[in-house]
Amino acid sequence: MGFNSNDVVTLKLDCAGWYQPYVVDITRMQLGEILLKLDDMAADTDEQATPDHAQTWPSPDEAYGVAPSITSESEWTRRTADEWADEGLDRDWYLRHAAVLDRIALRDDRDQRTAAAEHADAAATILLDLDQAPRSYDARAYVRQQYALWLAQQDASPEPSQS
Repeated sequence: MGFNSNDVVTLKLDCAGWYQPYVVDITRMQLGEILLKLDDMAADTDEQATPDHAQTWPSPDEAYGVAPSITSESEWTRRTADEWADEGLDRDWYLRHAAVLDRIALRDDRDQRTAAAEHADAAATILLDLDQAPRSYDARAYVRQQYALWLAQQDASPEPSQS
């Protein structure tokens, strides 16, 4: 039993946040063309999401050069975790926690796998997942990038008025 490419089928698209589904009648040929385009788009997205980001990730010095001390950030993450235990932690906490663990791990011998590096990798992966970033990214480099962006935003925020 073959299909006629001119047969009409109903395509129904429904995404979270839409008020109602999008419904359209199209031919099987048109459906096939749409599916091929979606495959091509997915392949393009995969290629763009997994290039070598070595040139675009900030170095640890670039990311953490003007950051508060490790002690200060560690204290903030501990204190905040204690204060927010019942409410849940926000993205800033996960970012700053991952960044402080990365900074601690960077002090160790990079040729040896240490517990600090494992903790930093785990925290960085949690941030990737929280941000829904591709797992193909270098997780700790992603933390550095996001921390540098976050830190720059903190520096750019207006100073409170002193009255």
